[in-house]
Amino acid sequence: MSKRIYIFLLSIGWWHIATAQSCFIDLSGAVTDVHDGSPMEQVSVYVQEVGREVWTNPQGQFSFDHLCPGTYHLTVQHIGCPLQYLLIELNADTSIALAMEHHQNMLHEVDVHDHHEGALIEQRISLLTLDEQQHTSFTDLLSTLSGVSALGNGADVGVPIVQGLSGNRLTIVTNGVMLTGQQWATDHSPEIDVNAAGEIAVVSGAATLRYPGTHMGGLVVMDAAPIPVDPHVHGKVRTTLVSNGRGIATHLRLFKGKQQLQWQVGGTFKRFGDRRAPGYFLNNTGTAQQHVNAEVRRQWGEHAEGVVQYSFYDAEFGILRGSHIGNLTDLQSAFMREVPFYTEEAFSYGIEAPRQHVKHHTLKTSVQTEWKGKEVEWNLAGQVDDRKEFDVRRSGRSDIPALSLMQLSFQNEVLLSHQEHWQIGVQMLGRNNWNVPETGILPLLPNYTSFSNGLFALGRLQRNAIRAEWGARYDYTVRDIAVLSTGVPREVLRYQEGWHVFSAVGSVAYRFDPKWEVLTELALRERPPGINERYAFGLHQGVSGIEEGNIALDSERGLKASVQLRGRLNDRLHAELGGYAHYFDGYIYLQPQQEFRLTIRGAFPVFSYEQCDALLRGADLKLRYALARHWDVEATWAFVHGENRSEDLPLNFMPPLNAQHSLRYELPEWKGWRNMKLALDHRYAAQQTHWDERLDFIASPAAYHVFDLSVGGTLKLWNVEPQLRLSVENIANTSYRDYLNRQRYFADALGRSVNVSWIQNF
Repeated sequence: MSKRIYIFLLSIGWWHIATAQSCFIDLSGAVTDVHDGSPMEQVSVYVQEVGREVWTNPQGQFSFDHLCPGTYHLTVQHIGCPLQYLLIELNADTSIALAMEHHQNMLHEVDVHDHHEGALIEQRISLLTLDEQQHTSFTDLLSTLSGVSALGNGADVGVPIVQGLSGNRLTIVTNGVMLTGQQWATDHSPEIDVNAAGEIAVVSGAATLRYPGTHMGGLVVMDAAPIPVDPHVHGKVRTTLVSNGRGIATHLRLFKGKQQLQWQVGGTFKRFGDRRAPGYFLNNTGTAQQHVNAEVRRQWGEHAEGVVQYSFYDAEFGILRGSHIGNLTDLQSAFMREVPFYTEEAFSYGIEAPRQHVKHHTLKTSVQTEWKGKEVEWNLAGQVDDRKEFDVRRSGRSDIPALSLMQLSFQNEVLLSHQEHWQIGVQMLGRNNWNVPETGILPLLPNYTSFSNGLFALGRLQRNAIRAEWGARYDYTVRDIAVLSTGVPREVLRYQEGWHVFSAVGSVAYRFDPKWEVLTELALRERPPGINERYAFGLHQGVSGIEEGNIALDSERGLKASVQLRGRLNDRLHAELGGYAHYFDGYIYLQPQQEFRLTIRGAFPVFSYEQCDALLRGADLKLRYALARHWDVEATWAFVHGENRSEDLPLNFMPPLNAQHSLRYELPEWKGWRNMKLALDHRYAAQQTHWDERLDFIASPAAYHVFDLSVGGTLKLWNVEPQLRLSVENIANTSYRDYLNRQRYFADALGRSVNVSWIQNF
């Protein structure tokens, strides 16, 4: 062997020795539950670069050995938890601590905002649930929470009801911006793409006063998913195929997070055709949706950040053709029919009149910094909402909108806060809403402009086992309204309004045992009547009838007292029980009249706005019990009782007693699968017996039971490791009608649907 070859081989040997010696780095860590700090067993921790996976032990600990210096991507997974990604730079032995959200639909103490505003009580829909239900609507997704129901007008159209209240009484906040649009009826679904959310929450407490709006019934907060710090481009694709409606829902998200600059973009596409009830098609109930969102974050040092967020929502909804009737005789007949009019056994993706087309733009900029030890935040946002509704019109005029509304709005606010002790803020909101002159008929709503100036102050105190928070808010709203008279000759009637609005909330939480806590809240809120409640006049799809406002309506005031007990009886049983009483002075409601009116566009029932003293009482119960090592069951019950105390009558469209039950079997690993979950879900709604025949057109429907089944997990046999899920909704193809869905006047709810989902992270 020549000397040169010997030296070469010797060099290779030394290189291998040096490399082997440098690959002795150990990576260890522990995983705990983010809420109670308990260790989490059987959590999968996977290092992508070396293809190695370990599972945490009963103490929640894991470890890797013989790792080389370098950068590693870690994937952390556990059944019932959203997937977590970490980027770690290893140069020496390293130990890390991880906290995971487990079963996030239980109540927790949280922050309303990412930084400082506390909330006493919150229910959250986690990213894991969003992954599983990405094909559903925003309202249907929220209705999986305790005390939340859906008031709808078909398969995808509806608004959430929180403890009996919805519409103008419910404020929805997306990325810190109060959503403004036409959320004043059952067919005006919130312009929100659920796939753009990282988390959706329903909250109460004094911190809700930080946001403007008339949130008598609570606050719904949606925030984008956080952007992990990782200099590489990563992403996620979610796709679901749905048999009922032969639909597809797909979403793509791309993101990149450097130390001082992060960005993410996303897009959603949904397409559904005619849905099907057991036995017949629900003609013209398809939907077509395209949404886009983007976000950029920039940091300067440790205490300054700027954010720009944009979203575009574009949706077209078909309204059941059988709900639009041509004459009075057929209308009354439609209420009695088992199968609706215009039902054809021919599937179609076509969306004809009656239908809606909504476009919504939101742009927000935010700057946060420190000033004299305080945090200062300036937010500026603008929104454009374009809504068109198309009714069945004669002489080929169905393509001309019967309602065409354009709304421009802005939100400008400056906030000052000191850690979690207090926060104050000043806000200005403006809104310009007008009818686009293309309908050829009298507008349902008048043209108007509205300006609001608001001030709020919040405080929070923690003393041992007692946590208290309080807040107050004052708003002054000015409106200029231009109404076109209904008489001939037409005249423009102008009104000017000024409304003083005051709200105050106090909350106390007391932990009287390491495992138990009691929470109490007293809230005084008021709101001026909405534009639709005072000035609406005409045919409205949301009620499938004629809607008439009442200019004599005054402000609505509410006083709500609530109490909640939550904790653990033992290591296996988690319980949450809450009750509330909500008294209203001047409760505004939409009252069906015992009248059917024939118009040139068909025959419709008549609804008018009225006011009364009212009392809402209710209770929510949630239980979770671990049956065995891999088995658990969860139960949710909700009840609301609404009374019109002025006339000793029930309140319309209050949710009946309802419940949801879930039996789950979870297996960390099985053959080529990871984190397998099998779930049997049960939904129940009782018949609404607190009802009066003078307040509705037909009796409330019978009680119903619906069962769903799902199975899913991560397939390890493929290198890309997709998350796959198969679900069957309404397994028995049960025929039923939901009291809170206006479509129940004419047709049954949806029948069986088989869904297949694929989630791919990269």
